[in-house]
Amino acid sequence: MKKGMDVIISGHKGWVEYIKGREATEPVQKEPELVVWISIDSPHWIGGFGITLPLKEYAPDELKKLIEKEGTRQWDEKIAKHEAEREKTEDIVTRRKEAEDIARKVAEAAGVDLLSDRR
Repeated sequence: MKKGMDVIISGHKGWVEYIKGREATEPVQKEPELVVWISIDSPHWIGGFGITLPLKEYAPDELKKLIEKEGTRQWDEKIAKHEAEREKTEDIVTRRKEAEDIARKVAEAAGVDLLSDRR
């Protein structure tokens, strides 16, 4: 029989792979916590991720609800950050192409070689 917990993270099926207790290690880790690793079935680039919860005993239903809530919050943050970075990269690529197109026209009109390799 398979042990574990199915969860829904931002509308995607997920599976709690493991839960681990982590002690406080001052100054980095001020409070003890539970580390929860979630594998997720989604079309995005993230196949799994970890979340942390306060270290305490939880009833199974309470734990599942908290994992889904915190997992969804962190998942949505990760996806939003990735999307913002992707848009920024696309903007840089577009501006670079525009600048290179103008440089090509200027170089051709002036009869000068276009420097095309990045130095």
